[in-house]
Amino acid sequence: MPKQRIYAPEVSAWRRKHSISRAQAKLRKEEWAFTFETWFSMWDVSGVKDHRGNKPHQYCMVRLDNIEAWGPHNCIIVGRRMHLKKQAYETMHNFPVMPWETKHGV
Repeated sequence: MPKQRIYAPEVSAWRRKHSISRAQAKLRKEEWAFTFETWFSMWDVSGVKDHRGNKPHQYCMVRLDNIEAWGPHNCIIVGRRMHLKKQAYETMHNFPVMPWETKHGV
């Protein structure tokens, strides 16, 4: 029987969030190039990891180029409100699709 790793509760919660994000990408048939360490370090360095979520006042990770994989070279962390606003303008108001720029990130 393989030995099971025991993590601190906070690390276990972040491992679960990473697994959910990876599963969502797989469900949408998008490639995933993050390891847990690189994904967590991106959130940790951003300074907003405690505010990650799906509410308008929280933060989310977006891809700079939708064709490339989810990975540290292609993702930034932005405010959810900014992400929702960009999505709404591009889909409902027929604005041209504009790429994300690194200046938009945290």
